[in-house]
Amino acid sequence: MAARLGVWLLILAALWPGAASSAVKGDSKRVMILHSFGRDFRPWGHYARTIREELDRRSPWQLDIQDHSLVTARSGDEDPESAFVAYLGALNSGQPPDIVISIGAPAANFVQRNRKHLFAATPMVLTAVEQRRIQFAMLSDNDAVVAVAHDFPLSFETILRVLPETKRIVVINGASPNEKFWLDELRREAAYFEAKVEFVWNENRSFQEILKKCAAAPANTAVFWHLMNVDATDVVYEGDAALRQLYEACNAPIFSYDDGFFGREIVGGPMHSVLDLSRLTADVAIRILGGEKPRDIRPRPVGYAHAKFDWREMQRWGISEGNLPPGSEVWFREPGVWQKYSWQISLITGVILVQGALISGLLHERRRRRLAKVESRQCLAELAHVNRYAA
Repeated sequence: MAARLGVWLLILAALWPGAASSAVKGDSKRVMILHSFGRDFRPWGHYARTIREELDRRSPWQLDIQDHSLVTARSGDEDPESAFVAYLGALNSGQPPDIVISIGAPAANFVQRNRKHLFAATPMVLTAVEQRRIQFAMLSDNDAVVAVAHDFPLSFETILRVLPETKRIVVINGASPNEKFWLDELRREAAYFEAKVEFVWNENRSFQEILKKCAAAPANTAVFWHLMNVDATDVVYEGDAALRQLYEACNAPIFSYDDGFFGREIVGGPMHSVLDLSRLTADVAIRILGGEKPRDIRPRPVGYAHAKFDWREMQRWGISEGNLPPGSEVWFREPGVWQKYSWQISLITGVILVQGALISGLLHERRRRRLAKVESRQCLAELAHVNRYAA
């Protein structure tokens, strides 16, 4: 009897595909997202949210997602790491996560330093991290990397292309260990342009001092925004607080390398695409959760997407579309008068045309009546004249 029941269940599953998919949907996968600084730090917060959305949209399983954030990334103090690793282990001792996704370089570095003790058998995806921050020789068979490739020289070239009169570029970068690493890289890659433009570095200034300098920036200055998570006085800036303050105070256009900062304050340029990288990360995670080996998934580092620019900032700083790199996209373009008020203009035009037609018709009718009266009078005069001679 049990065997027959099993056969009928198999037949039902084959004839009713929805039954199988419902069974898959009923499965649950535990996903741990490990943040470098916190959930609200740009640009990584944008990546984390978009990765979540892509996982929820594409996953055939029910997902149980938990978030954790490093504290050591802000100061570089590695002493509390063992306690944090123990905390994560104790929190998940009953059921370890099915996959761990680290966001940003500090989280990736933390994972690689502590891999033996941090869910050693659990697959991990290191994402939203620049390829130079990954120790590829230390990757285990359970690790996959979705890296990016920065191209700061292209960013500087773009600034000089769209604003050819630029004489100085102010670089905004913080003082956390991650930001200090990138300060050296930025200096090295900016050296090629020092004959063309002056670079202003602010590594020893508080962010409030930087704001004052930018507020008094002379003409032909541009700003390159890299990061400002922690300033030189150890003040932490979450969310978009620092960039918003800079935008409100700065007397120069602001450019960046990541569209996690794009949408209001940034002029634009060639930048990493949050959506593209998040989709790739979600794809890798789904493949691993579906049974593929992380060691077999090795996507190439992702470069900048096509350049895009904010039309509002272009108008503000007098940037001509003719100066944009070929293939650039212009976002947030304000519609012209016709696009804004096309139906009102069409309605008014129609009313005027109808009124014109009515007036023309009335004038034509008036003229016709006048002609008719004149012809009638002439006929009466001729008839009177004939009658007089006949008499």
